[in-house]
Amino acid sequence: MSRLTALLIDDDPNVHDLIDFHLEGVVDRIFHAEHPASGIALATHEMPDVILLDIEMPYMDGFQVCRELKQLALTRDIPIIFLTADNATHHVARGLDMGGTDYVTKPFVAVELQARVRAALRTRRLIELLRVHARVDALTGLKNRGALEEALERSAAEVARRGGGYAVALLDVDHFKVVNDTYGHGIGDEVLRQLGATIGGLCRPTDLAARYGGEEFALVLADTNQATAITICERLLNAIRKIRVSAPAGEFGFTISAGLAMAGGNCPTDDALQRADEALYHAKGLGRDRLVIWTMASADDLVS
Repeated sequence: MSRLTALLIDDDPNVHDLIDFHLEGVVDRIFHAEHPASGIALATHEMPDVILLDIEMPYMDGFQVCRELKQLALTRDIPIIFLTADNATHHVARGLDMGGTDYVTKPFVAVELQARVRAALRTRRLIELLRVHARVDALTGLKNRGALEEALERSAAEVARRGGGYAVALLDVDHFKVVNDTYGHGIGDEVLRQLGATIGGLCRPTDLAARYGGEEFALVLADTNQATAITICERLLNAIRKIRVSAPAGEFGFTISAGLAMAGGNCPTDDALQRADEALYHAKGLGRDRLVIWTMASADDLVS
């Protein structure tokens, strides 16, 4: 079972001591920030299960911090409990309207604080369950495009924080329209299912495999250099060449084309998917059933 974490953003050191004392046993770890900016940074880095956020802080109040967190894909679904010394109705309403989950007034009543945190944690778990189901492609069992976009955002943020690099690959079934026209869409779906199973089976635990749309698939290969990324993609192409799909007229095989782009280091992160798509287009132009790597110099330097 994963450890439960909380983040406290409050400019009063005494509040930090009280929260540590009252939430012992409710969460496994509490991250502390006494300034709004450092709190936002900690939230994006640690991804806590719940955030306790003071409303009245210098430089940036809790409402502004909440707005920032709700605008970030990485933190928008983390429940926020506002801490306030003023339980005026307009303050409470404003906090809840901005996306806050709950509020607690100071001075804290321990059992109330604990109950509200536990309720927020239940909300977090429910959100995560819904997210998992909403991010899975029903046909292939891989992640869907929404999950892919989140993974790309997370990978770019990780590179910005810690350096390193990752790879993005786009894969496309060669002549898929011919498969559908020849064998029917039911067999076409079976091609996609087997392709999804093969891609998912060959990915490392740290990688993400997704159905990008139609007969296109995408990979986000975490913490990877180009040589390793090429090895993974070539292994995948070889495994797919061995797949056999049963049809009334007999078994048949298929191939894929792939485009690979690196991100991080000297390679930008904001257009990695687009560059992988350019490499994929080049792979198709060279006759399909191959991998093409996008290089930094120009599209003319794409290599297979």
